[in-house]
Amino acid sequence: MARKVYLKPPPPTRTILWAQLILGVLFLPLGLVFVSISEGEARPFVAIFSVIWVVGCIAIIVSSIKTLRLVKQGKIEIAELSDTGGETESDFAVRLRDLEALRKDGLISEAEYQRKRAEILQEKW
Repeated sequence: MARKVYLKPPPPTRTILWAQLILGVLFLPLGLVFVSISEGEARPFVAIFSVIWVVGCIAIIVSSIKTLRLVKQGKIEIAELSDTGGETESDFAVRLRDLEALRKDGLISEAEYQRKRAEILQEKW
């Protein structure tokens, strides 16, 4: 079963998020103002810029609201860890190769090598 890791937000987080939300709301209408004041050949380019501007403002607003809700709960999820032990198949092979190198270098005895090798082979892989 996976367990979640949470981060308690620092005190100024709420103020920063409120400022971000207010600025997003204030800048949102500017996208429409850009289109209304543009003239001639620039109008299509300004329209494209305005769409990008409005989408960016909406993204800032939505992100601020979602994060404010998490801050209100007092914790923000930063990761989800699985209980598999974190080792992959390549880790398994690397451990066996490292053990073999230790034996070849004479740093461990044959009995120690056999015992540890059996221990590694018994692990889930």
